[in-house]
Amino acid sequence: MDIKILLDFDGVLFNSAFEAYGVANLATKDLADFRQDVSFEEFLRFRAFVTDAWQFNRLYVENPLTQFDQLPLIKPDEADWAFSRRFFEARSVLMQDSNWPKVMAPYDFFFQLRPHLIAHPEKFAILSTRNVASIRETMAYFDADVIEIFGQEDIRRTGAKIGVAREQGWLEPRRNLVVYVDDMNDHLEPFEGMIHLPLHADWGYDTVSVGSLSQHQVIFILRSLLKLVEEHRG
Repeated sequence: MDIKILLDFDGVLFNSAFEAYGVANLATKDLADFRQDVSFEEFLRFRAFVTDAWQFNRLYVENPLTQFDQLPLIKPDEADWAFSRRFFEARSVLMQDSNWPKVMAPYDFFFQLRPHLIAHPEKFAILSTRNVASIRETMAYFDADVIEIFGQEDIRRTGAKIGVAREQGWLEPRRNLVVYVDDMNDHLEPFEGMIHLPLHADWGYDTVSVGSLSQHQVIFILRSLLKLVEEHRG
């Protein structure tokens, strides 16, 4: 049996919160219908509940959502989708600067994992709510654009991260030993009982629990599994 390691991007490979904050601020700059006073601290608290860019609309509107934990229960309307389009247009503008990826701060986890990505790209994939183009440009900037990337476009098409996993055959029994690393518990829950190891990263944006794992612990697990798979095949 081979191994497939699925990696979230935001909050696992890169601390991208400041980049998203800059994009949201540019998308709403000087527009009367949006707040101009959202602090980074407030943005970070809200970010812990975000799974799609349209949701930032509920923070930036003049009458914002105050109970952030209610965000997952809200269904998007046309104003939300309009915000999402504006958000990605703003990101496209910022990405025209060749140094744009510098605002994406890599975690130590990324640098420790990068040699394995390069050595065994077929064993990894990124599964993220971020748009594919921004992921790919960031990975290329840090010399690691070698693995499959599934982003927001794929999630919207299939309905959820678990939908992408089904589409790609990652959930087929006995096909692969599947590990998924994500910092959002809500993203991991659908994978419980469906894959071998759903691992909750304690260094991202979500609440840390007893079962959360540190960067060192996750790297140790992944390296051990990769070594076992190679020894078994050898």
